[in-house]
Amino acid sequence: MKTIPLGLSGSTFWSTFLVAVLLNVVPTESAVNGKTQCCRCDNMRPTYVPGNVEPQSAPSPFKIIVNRDINAYTANISVPVTLTSIDGQTFRSFMLVAHKLHEKHGSFKALGRFELVGNTDYDIKQDCNHQEKSFSGFAAVSHTRKQVRSLRFNWIPATNYGHIEFRASFVQNDTRFWVREKSRILYDSALGIPRQKNIYTPPINTDECGKTKGCFREPKGCIEPQCYYILTWQDSTHGIAFELGGLTGGDTDSYVAAALSDDTYVGDDTVFICAHIDEYDSTEVYFGKHNDEYETSKIDKYISALIKGRKDRIKPLYNNYLLKEQGSFRDKRLQCRFTVSTHLKSLSSKLKNLGGWHPHIIMSHGLASDGEPRPMGVGYDEFPHASDDEVRLDKNRDYSGLASYPLVKAHGCLMIIAWVLFSSVGFLLAKYYQPMWPEKRVYDRKYWFAGHFKAMTMVFILVVIAVILIFIEADGYTYARDLPYRAHPILGIIIFVCVLILPFIALLRPGKGHDCRNVFNWLYWIFATIANVLAIPNIFIGMNFGKAAVPWWATWILVFWVIFHIIVEITLEIHQCVTHKKNKEKRKKHELLKRDYPKQHHPVPEPAGRRFKRFMLLLHFAVTILITLIMVIIIAVS
Repeated sequence: MKTIPLGLSGSTFWSTFLVAVLLNVVPTESAVNGKTQCCRCDNMRPTYVPGNVEPQSAPSPFKIIVNRDINAYTANISVPVTLTSIDGQTFRSFMLVAHKLHEKHGSFKALGRFELVGNTDYDIKQDCNHQEKSFSGFAAVSHTRKQVRSLRFNWIPATNYGHIEFRASFVQNDTRFWVREKSRILYDSALGIPRQKNIYTPPINTDECGKTKGCFREPKGCIEPQCYYILTWQDSTHGIAFELGGLTGGDTDSYVAAALSDDTYVGDDTVFICAHIDEYDSTEVYFGKHNDEYETSKIDKYISALIKGRKDRIKPLYNNYLLKEQGSFRDKRLQCRFTVSTHLKSLSSKLKNLGGWHPHIIMSHGLASDGEPRPMGVGYDEFPHASDDEVRLDKNRDYSGLASYPLVKAHGCLMIIAWVLFSSVGFLLAKYYQPMWPEKRVYDRKYWFAGHFKAMTMVFILVVIAVILIFIEADGYTYARDLPYRAHPILGIIIFVCVLILPFIALLRPGKGHDCRNVFNWLYWIFATIANVLAIPNIFIGMNFGKAAVPWWATWILVFWVIFHIIVEITLEIHQCVTHKKNKEKRKKHELLKRDYPKQHHPVPEPAGRRFKRFMLLLHFAVTILITLIMVIIIAVS
């Protein structure tokens, strides 16, 4: 499809459209002799490009093909290179350059020289400077004379430059061109060829799970293209043959890892990493040992030395402990097949032998940086998921099911009960129901105060227990790397401190009529408000933690409750404003009666609108109880 500049009139649009069709379909002389030609050396973009016209973003119909029998070059030995159309389209102008792998455009130097193979009826011109001034020939080639479908060249290097790639720009017509299309990598024979490339591997066969090989896959019974994670193992002659796959969620550098652990917690584990390095188009396997924090920036030297220290991606076979490997990256799915010796302890005392070990499998995935996994997050999609059961690497069994963390779930359930149920009811009673039931008492306390006191006492008890449980689970204070997770423990500490302070304010508050009573009331209100305002957002953050394993849709149940609670408060505020005048008159009459007849008992009048307020309290309590039960069940069983 033609790229049409915006802002054209109707006649101009249709005339441009017709010209575009002719340019694409008929290789006319006007198309050949158009102004747009190829190309500038600094960025390989065409010259004399009409305004507002940008390079095509759609896949190019023209490709650079390097002889498939040649993976590495040697000085002064020619390498066949072909520019060709994959669907019969033609191009009128081009530019072809060889330069060092990953060298930035604008600063690259053309390497080697090109010789034309046949088709001598057009000109080739030298368009860029050589890196080697004394090396005769064309370092960059282009032509402008006629439409062609295919051109063949021999590229001849003067010396070994390191790994290189070919880049080409193609001009089809004045408004249709592709810039800096790249070839596959051509390796320097002096440096060696990396062992593993990103090649197609067939899907992992899950039909044999539990029969001829052991498997751990999630979700249960999935087939490989739909598995969130999958790891298979099978005895081989010299070790254990593994298949590792998973959905990465990324289009570039990504990884899937499987750690073998004595428990369901990350740390002190033997880990296998299937990593894709986009810039090398390579998918490789690494293994080593994670530290207690599971931060890959501190990953064991057996991984870091090979990932960071070998820029050319040439790595040994771990002294024959990694016996074979193969990997591919397609449609955001990583897949590796590799065989590992069972005697890893002889490679490093930090590693465990695989024979006779019954570990938990901890799976993780994510983005990588130059093949090195980035530090893991704590969200559900980032957190490493452990198998619920120990697996037998010497048995062909089919495992599934993820481990749960009961202390985390207990912490979440207690916080839901504390803040959604007891705190919300306690504050409604204190804010809107003090005038209700004026003559009724429970242990010489008004109904609203008795309800508020019991509710806040439960909040105190539940929050203290919940904080103790999570500190036991996390073995102290835990620092989360990213927001909003990093805010969760900080907000939790602030809320906990406020909850601890409230009982002391209530106990030290002086009696009615004391000058300082209002000061204590304000302090109580400030700390209670801070705790309540922070608690619900903190619960939302906590529900997204991977250890909680709360499904995403459960968040919307809590959102519904928050909206419902706000509506109840707004309704009670409006009702309080509407009935304010009537209640003021009732209080005034009551004061007059007390003044005129001081020796008689005059009951405090019931407030106006009390039936509606009772209904709203009952409705709020019923809905809140229901939401609390649903949330507790979801958190407990998910």
